[in-house]
Amino acid sequence: MKFHVSLIIVLFLFAACAKEKTTMPSVEDKLPNVLFIIADDLRNDLGAYGAEFIVSPHLDALAEESLVFNRAYCQKAVCWPSRNSFFSGLMPDSLGKGVNSKNTFRAEHPDIVALPELFKEHGWYTRGFGKILHNGQDDPISWSEPLFTPEPLHYAAEENRGKHPIINKSVPENRVNPLFEAADVADDEYEDGLTANAAVKAIQAAGENPDPFFLMVGFHKPHTPFNAPKKYWDLYDRATLPLADFPEPPDNVNETYATHGSNYVRSFKDIPREGQLPDELAREIRHAYYACISYVDALVGDVLAALEETGQRENTIIVFTSDHGYQLGDHSLWSKHTNFELATRVPLFVSVPNSLAKGTTTDTLIELVDLFPTLAELCGLESPEHVEGVSFASILAGQKTEVRDTAFSEFTRSGARGCSIRTSRFRYIEWRDHKTGDVVAQELYDHSKDPGENVNIAGEAAYASERSHLAVLLEGRK
Repeated sequence: MKFHVSLIIVLFLFAACAKEKTTMPSVEDKLPNVLFIIADDLRNDLGAYGAEFIVSPHLDALAEESLVFNRAYCQKAVCWPSRNSFFSGLMPDSLGKGVNSKNTFRAEHPDIVALPELFKEHGWYTRGFGKILHNGQDDPISWSEPLFTPEPLHYAAEENRGKHPIINKSVPENRVNPLFEAADVADDEYEDGLTANAAVKAIQAAGENPDPFFLMVGFHKPHTPFNAPKKYWDLYDRATLPLADFPEPPDNVNETYATHGSNYVRSFKDIPREGQLPDELAREIRHAYYACISYVDALVGDVLAALEETGQRENTIIVFTSDHGYQLGDHSLWSKHTNFELATRVPLFVSVPNSLAKGTTTDTLIELVDLFPTLAELCGLESPEHVEGVSFASILAGQKTEVRDTAFSEFTRSGARGCSIRTSRFRYIEWRDHKTGDVVAQELYDHSKDPGENVNIAGEAAYASERSHLAVLLEGRK
């Protein structure tokens, strides 16, 4: 096995050495485990990000043991390309046209080494649980044992048992499916509870295994349908929950490209097919979404407790993130599928044992595709040549404050590819016609004045120079 052992030692013990000048360990010291936890459709509504109304004690506790990234971004705000991207190390545009609901990146890149596959090749026991790539997608070569796929228990209320939503498709079949429910059931009466149970058992078994592990645990919530056990709904007073600050499309924006009709959410039972949702219904949907966050939080707590109880926590790197964000009535939108901040920004906690960065936050720009080379470097592995991300292990080690100046995201709609670049201050979006390559719309948001991206200033003369500069930066990222 080929490891950069000195780097592992530095990254794991630089804090202890700095404070106490402890003796460096020998090269025989145990290699680190990796626990990579992924939520689905989770925006940054967590206590660790200042959302005081959210009940997320276990994730908040993990944040206190992690470096918390305030500006982490997905590369495409929809499940399958985002997940295939950070799993493979390829940007969405490099994944190929063969990536869809039935095929992974392997359709056009059959021989590249994926993230867990790299660890498997170097002696780690690798296993996946729940939703890792996308519904029906898997990458068997990456796992030491087959992916654990839970029984699809989307609904648990007696009147809804057996119903199955058509995920991410606006189809008439969804009209019989409620958008949310609060069944008075145990956690494992929904599929995410089964995923957590399986992950806990694997962690318990790993304590008897001399090899390090690389586990990926994917929870389906808070993805639609927004179903969670009633006890998590009971954590909230619906009347006090906030509605969207800006429920209209941004001023001066071309809605053909920038927004959508929220057709998927509107395809569910009793949800109006058009127009603004009534405040009472909007608040109820938000209540359901937040209950799902608390449900995931509790399941993450179960998984982390297993690490503690088996004595493996101190030797485990933990990543917690989401595949993309979500709009809850913001800019008139219910869902993801945009280039806005709320859809592209994701929570990201990275916990490295003994790190000086523990319990701190950073505003450095990070892309999810950066996780591949970072985890490889943290564990002393060389990233494959195809990997397009940038390692931020040096930030975790306190050696650098940033590794990139921009974060790139994209989304395609109405015959145009929308490419977005985020800097510390601005977000610039350029929509280009697929056939002609012509720019058909532009968006520019100044986060120093407009963090909600409510006013598109791309057409203002005062920002012409900045817009041109950002267009050049964007061209370099495509």
